[in-house]
Amino acid sequence: MTPNMLFLGHEVRAPIDLVMGLPPDKCGNQMTVDEYLVKLHDNAFKAHQIARHHLRASAERRKRNYDIRVKSEDFKVGDWVWYLYPRKYQAKSAKWQRMYVGPYMVIRQIEPVNFVLQKSAKSKPFVTHADKLKKCYGETPVSWLPRAN
Repeated sequence: MTPNMLFLGHEVRAPIDLVMGLPPDKCGNQMTVDEYLVKLHDNAFKAHQIARHHLRASAERRKRNYDIRVKSEDFKVGDWVWYLYPRKYQAKSAKWQRMYVGPYMVIRQIEPVNFVLQKSAKSKPFVTHADKLKKCYGETPVSWLPRAN
């Protein structure tokens, strides 16, 4: 007994399509395996193209909305900045935690929005994005960079 068969009392009946055959309008739509695979491939390709189109439009919309909100700051070589470095401590509210560390000196700019920072002359420099920087207006250490005349 197959899963599609129905059991009624002592009698086993097959589904109506097996007993009566397919309706006349469905008999002419038979495809070969090759035709089915070509149709399946075409449908998958079209679905992929539609998804790429919608993802591209979505990415452009997100970038446009982000660019509206972003505040660009001009950091120059030799400027002192604070670096955003949020740390999570247990049993301490995020409200009371220091989010910025530093100050760090801007050593060079990697166009368009990355900067190389260094804490002191002997510390290791690192690269960061401009969104993680904030200008330092307080007292700063003495610069170790050579002065440009």
